[in-house]
Amino acid sequence: MKQQLNQLSAYQPGLSPPALKEKHGIEGELYKLASNENLYGPSPKVKTAIKDHLDELFYYPETGSPLLRKAISEHLNVDASRILFGAGLDEVILMISRAVLTPGDKIVTSEGTFGQYYHNAIVESAEVVQVPLKDYGFDLEEILKQVDNDTALVWLCNPNNPTGTYFSHEELERFLERVPSHVPVLIDEAYFEFVTADDYPDTLKLQERFDNAFLLRTFSKAYGLAGLRIGYVVATNAAIEKWNIIRPPFNITRLSEYAALAALEDQAYLKEITVKNAQERQKFYDIAQSEHFLPSQTNFVFIVTDKHKELYEELLNVGCITRPFPNGLRITVGFPEQNDKMIEVLKNFNY
Repeated sequence: MKQQLNQLSAYQPGLSPPALKEKHGIEGELYKLASNENLYGPSPKVKTAIKDHLDELFYYPETGSPLLRKAISEHLNVDASRILFGAGLDEVILMISRAVLTPGDKIVTSEGTFGQYYHNAIVESAEVVQVPLKDYGFDLEEILKQVDNDTALVWLCNPNNPTGTYFSHEELERFLERVPSHVPVLIDEAYFEFVTADDYPDTLKLQERFDNAFLLRTFSKAYGLAGLRIGYVVATNAAIEKWNIIRPPFNITRLSEYAALAALEDQAYLKEITVKNAQERQKFYDIAQSEHFLPSQTNFVFIVTDKHKELYEELLNVGCITRPFPNGLRITVGFPEQNDKMIEVLKNFNY
């Protein structure tokens, strides 16, 4: 076994609602609000698309997901040869890390961000530099200072998970203007569809100027396909060609591809979901205790408190499963009745 695996542990998901009910002796319904899933689910067209293709299960998928690649190419107005799919962004990050990193290379990212950047770099024997968050967001200036000749990848999560904070178009543009052009900058926009900020980056536009700016997005969040695992990266033809060598030949299933096609087609449903999310998210910031909440451009809210265990338990008592962190708690924005229950707890909690 690789010795560096001793530095890591396998991903530990939170307990399911049935397991938590048994563990805590809880009666009644529990709501899973810990994983930033779209609780409204995908477009109804997705279920129809899956049913329409159930008789194709014995076929291998079309390698490279050509139908979906064509659809996203038209949706984003980018050449189809610049798109690569993975089984969720987890696999995209794994493929890029495996293709690029060699022992002695360095990645630069932030503390308090998505853990798979770190995880996959360690597996490939790369050094990881994690810059502390600044005001709970990415400190692009300090990240820039850490980029050197050994830097093989820079990972930026925008909006950031788990804090929900973001950096602006101007900040990203200024960063890309100064980072060495040979250093790939991976911009993870998993929560892009939930963003309402006017100054959020137009990364596709920036790609017209910066060949080293690579964009990652997913169908797991706003599109409601977390269980079907589809993420993708938009990069240069040269990068995609090499990363495609790493990609397992049939990594996206037939049903996943058809489901994503149907979800992408129903932009009216997506808009409905993201409007609902913005309205429900705002409820958390309308209470006086929101001074303890980080501003969010996602479908979750991060509560800053040292009493994360106590808050987790109090929210669990009203049937809401959330995600504790060392410096706070992350709450997925749910249905109105779930949010109202959590807000009542938050109004009366001693932070």
